[in-house]
Amino acid sequence: MTSRSSLNLKLAFSILAAFLLSMAFSWFLHDRLSERDAYALIDSTFENVQDELADCIDERLVLVCMAARERLEDGYPDDTESLRNLARELRVTEVSIADEKGDIVRSSVDDYLARPGRPAFNFAATDDTVANEMMGLVDGRYTEYCQPFRSNPANDNWRKFIGVWRHDGGFFEIGCDAKALQSLARSTCVDLFRNWHVAGTGGIVVTTPSGLVLSDYEEPNREGTQFQEPDGSVFYWKRKEIESFPVYVMIPKGSAAVQRNVLVGSTALLNGAALVFVALLVAVVISAFVRQQIRAQEAKELKMATDIQLSALPKVFPPFPDETRFDIWASMETAKEVGGDFYDFYFIGQDRVLFLVADVSGKGVPAAMFMMRAKTLLKSAAQTGKPVVQVFEEVNNALSEGNSSCTFVTAWAGEMNTRTGHVTFVNAGHNPPVVLRSGKPELLKSRPSLALGAMPEIHYRVGELQLEPGDGIYLYTDGIVEQPNKSDELYGEDRMLRVLSDPERRGKDILDAVLEDVRRYAAEVEQADDCTQLLIRYRGEPDVVSHEYLPTMEDLARATDDVAAALESVPAKAKNKLLIAADEIFANIVRYSGATRWALFVVLTHHPEGVRLIMSDDGKPFDPLIHRDPDTTLSAAERDVGGLGIFIVKKTMSPVTYRRRNGKNILSIGKDYGD
Repeated sequence: MTSRSSLNLKLAFSILAAFLLSMAFSWFLHDRLSERDAYALIDSTFENVQDELADCIDERLVLVCMAARERLEDGYPDDTESLRNLARELRVTEVSIADEKGDIVRSSVDDYLARPGRPAFNFAATDDTVANEMMGLVDGRYTEYCQPFRSNPANDNWRKFIGVWRHDGGFFEIGCDAKALQSLARSTCVDLFRNWHVAGTGGIVVTTPSGLVLSDYEEPNREGTQFQEPDGSVFYWKRKEIESFPVYVMIPKGSAAVQRNVLVGSTALLNGAALVFVALLVAVVISAFVRQQIRAQEAKELKMATDIQLSALPKVFPPFPDETRFDIWASMETAKEVGGDFYDFYFIGQDRVLFLVADVSGKGVPAAMFMMRAKTLLKSAAQTGKPVVQVFEEVNNALSEGNSSCTFVTAWAGEMNTRTGHVTFVNAGHNPPVVLRSGKPELLKSRPSLALGAMPEIHYRVGELQLEPGDGIYLYTDGIVEQPNKSDELYGEDRMLRVLSDPERRGKDILDAVLEDVRRYAAEVEQADDCTQLLIRYRGEPDVVSHEYLPTMEDLARATDDVAAALESVPAKAKNKLLIAADEIFANIVRYSGATRWALFVVLTHHPEGVRLIMSDDGKPFDPLIHRDPDTTLSAAERDVGGLGIFIVKKTMSPVTYRRRNGKNILSIGKDYGD
């Protein structure tokens, strides 16, 4: 009996030792491989950041260079001292003028100019390849050229040079050292950096050399936080200077673990050794544990990929609080944890907005990775200001190169002039959009071109459309119209058009209604594909009335009268709600803000009819949207004093937005007459 007990004890210790050895070795290999892949992903991310950051800075500096050229062509003196003054005024380090031969004939830097025994610096004669490229401004290859931030071959100083052609021959050039480059590019790049980082989950952080965060770090619209380098025990991370800006890329170690075949193989091998000591029951227990760990790791991988994908899509609506000439909404519901659809929209000029919906072939993580690449390429090309057809042709060539997986992207993109409502569009093998005119939906059918990434050197067809105030365009992916029911019948375009024809629905309600109708049609059938939608509505030019006041009770009364007068044509129901909300906000500004001046802008739109009130003051920062709402279930005696007026504003107005800009609180409230 004692001998049997001893054998059982030894067997139990053998099982425990084999199990612990198996798990320790497997996790060791798993962690090492996860770390390697995390740093590979970080290096890949730096390449994408390099492209976007360089494009943003180059666009800003080209505008500065063009402005300087116009000054000189309008008669500004071009002697050395005057050019130095111009450089200081533009906040650049140096300015130079080259003739059609490439010689610098005027400059704020003496080293570049001709002297006895030494010729002027000549771009054509230099052995430096990047400097030679500036001669493309002379021979007509391009009208502007941006060099990277690098050592200057003339004097070894680090500079970034931008050149633009001159109308009378030669070209004009500006140069920026690191300090000037950061000063000029900082404000321009803040919007680019927005949503690059999500606090606590890693991402991308861009800072000034002194460590002030330029990207949204702790909270949206709170740039300027002093950045602390990540904790190496929590994050895999690297730092790299791009265009003189320190950039950090971080991946949480807890989210970076991914499934590896070696984990399965090593675990199976060591479990086999354990089976020498144990019976089938022990093998079943260990195998079940391994499968559980693999499923957990797969879930982490998909969660990380989903977070990365969704963080790249605009999610805040309205996205442009000050924009009254158009509205835009979008949504995406994936069929799996990670989808291949995406939507996007952004300004590509002062009065030009580009909007698109796209669908990547395939599903899961590979489709999501291809989607991220396609989205980045489209945005990078579009924000150079090129026509949408040229953007599609360049992106198609880039996606086609080395596309061994034969993955492709169908996409429909439109470029709208927000002043006129004119739309130029390109369809790369995508579903035809729906044009909404006075509540009457109609498919915008046109002959589509080939999908992006299918074949290089494709020429895409261009279409045009004129929107009148009140008209809209509805974009969607085939997950909407190709959803089957229990009888394997597709949802179809006709059902979608019936939902879109309801004149009572507006904005996000239209997207919600379509998606709900698709779900109702599918009933118990699983969602077959990603369902992505985008709706843009052209409002037209609004009527704007503006006033400025002092923080006095007299001006408070005057502001109330001004609003009432401006809303004279507004229906009584909407007018009364607006007056109540405005009076509450006016009183708070006068009594509590500490402002010395405040202003009111009344924006009246007509298609569909609505009104926006925009109020700004130079008082202390105050965001009413983060103010805690009062508990209305309590009696008046039990509730805390204050807060009810702001609560009423948030409940009766839509949209309500706040931001702090240039030392001012800016609050916008709105009301469509049909609400």
